[in-house]
Parts: sequence; structure tokens; C-alpha cells
Amino acid sequence: MTTRADDPEATPRGPWVGIAANAHSGSGRGKRRVGRLAEALAARGIEARVAWTPEGRGELVASADRLGGCLGLVAAGGDGTVAAVCNERPRVPITVLPAGTENLFARHYGIDGRPERVAETIVGGRLARLDLGQVDGRRFSLMAGIGFDADVVTRHHAARLGPLGTMRPTNRAAYVQPVLRSSWSYRFPPLTILAEGIDGAVETLVGATAFLFNLPRYALGLRFAPSAREDDGWLDLVVFRDPGPFRALRYLWMVLRGLHLRRAGVYHRRVRRVDVTSAGDVPVQLDGDPGGMLAAPSWSAEVVPSAVEVLVPANYGR
Repeated sequence: MTTRADDPEATPRGPWVGIAANAHSGSGRGKRRVGRLAEALAARGIEARVAWTPEGRGELVASADRLGGCLGLVAAGGDGTVAAVCNERPRVPITVLPAGTENLFARHYGIDGRPERVAETIVGGRLARLDLGQVDGRRFSLMAGIGFDADVVTRHHAARLGPLGTMRPTNRAAYVQPVLRSSWSYRFPPLTILAEGIDGAVETLVGATAFLFNLPRYALGLRFAPSAREDDGWLDLVVFRDPGPFRALRYLWMVLRGLHLRRAGVYHRRVRRVDVTSAGDVPVQLDGDPGGMLAAPSWSAEVVPSAVEVLVPANYGR
């Protein structure tokens, strides 16, 4: 019942699901879960088409848009795999088979990690609309980070690269060394942020680190933007004003206690668009992956309302 995605023109014999899989997510357990999901779908009379490479993923999404009978696309991996599928601009619903380190997307929607439950969601779940953020054509579903956090992400990503350019599996402990190195060497150049708010007015904010949230949680489940909603047509901007690693730790402590949005030096705004500039070299991360550096004359991000539909459990939001 399983058709390989390297034959994207094969005519489906009935309903089918595309699985865009990342074998290197989390601790490398993705392959076993994908096999179980394919079996669970087959038991329900649904064909599974699996792609394991970026090229295969693009062909799979194109087939889902072009061929009839596709019930949806499954991002089998971590949050980066979800972002990769979103960036293929699918026109069919998506869902996730979580196999990453944080799995923030799956946790937000209450999507169970068991393949059999994911198959149940595909068959008996419901559709929810999802906004996306966009930076120079690249989309993100969770958040964008600018500054210290992105420096940590960039260092962690570089440490995961194997000698042949393949990505090694990771875990939370692997972030310890990048955090220490960033704390020692990152210089916290100031950011100037032009934020277009709810009333269309543009406000200027200055800070050391900034985040744009589409969903409320960050790594470790930290609620940086508790009021962020996936379908409200806005992004939640959180700016930490003061520079330095000790300040960053203090801000983190406030986030852990849920006090940060009520403290001086922390700005929270709901925005449609931001433009960010800095005189220094400032890295960016998108959904936990490196997103390059702030580009001259400015770096811009905006919301794309209702960009994709998500297959979620029937009881989500109820």
C-alpha cells in the first residue's frame, strides 16, 4: 500500500496521504514511526507516499496539489520539518508526526506522537486555519528570533553538521555548549525595530534581543507570548531591552515565572509587520533553524493570515 514519492506521477488508486519525512530528527527515530504510520493508514484503506529528501518533498507537495484524492501532508520530524513543508506552499491540509527534540507545533495542537493516533487525526480530525510569518519569502510557523537566541541556534546547527554535510540527531543537552559560547562571545549590538501595530501606526522600539511569535511557546515549553494565537492575523513581538548574558539569564528567569511581560525593559506588541536594523552583525533564527543575518538596509517580517490548514484532533480547542 506504500508508493515511493520518486514516482510522483503514479495515479492514486484511492485516498492517499503524503509523508515528508526527516530521518535525522530528534534521536533518529523517524524511520520507525513513518513505517508504523504507513501501516496504520493502510489498515484504513489509505495509501502512503513517503519522501525522505528535500527534492522528494517538493515533488510530493506538487503531487498533492496536482493529483486528486490527497487527504493531506504529514511532516514526519521536528519543528524544522513542519517549517520545510509550509515553505513548499501546500494547498492541501498538513499535520505532523512528531519526532523532533521540542515538537512545539505538535504540542500546541495536542497531536499525539503515536503514529496510530496521527492516522486517526487524518481520518477523523478537523481543520484549523494557521497564520504564518514570512521573511523574504521564507515562512515560519512558530517564531523568529533576532540576536542572542539566534546566535545559540546558529552555533548548535553548525555543531550538528557531519563531515559530509548531513545533520546529526540532537537533544536538549546539545544546546549547553552553544549557550556557553554565545554567552562568552556575543556582543548584543542594539536593534532598532519599527513595529506596525493594530491601528496601523508604526512605533519605534530599541532592544538587545527580539522575538516574533505566531504560537505562544518557545523551547522547553516556555510561554514567551501567552496571548499569541495561530489564527488571529497577527504576530506577537517581544523585545528584551537590555544587553548582556546576565541580563539574558534574568529575563529567562522572569519568563519561567511568567512575569516578563509586566516588567520594565520588556516590550510586547501585536504586529502585522516589523522592520529591524542594527549597526552590528546580528543573526536570525526561524523555527529553530538558522535564518541568516540582518540584511541592509533592513530586515523585515510580516504575517501571512490563514496561510495553511492544519489537520488537528477533533477535540482541539474544545
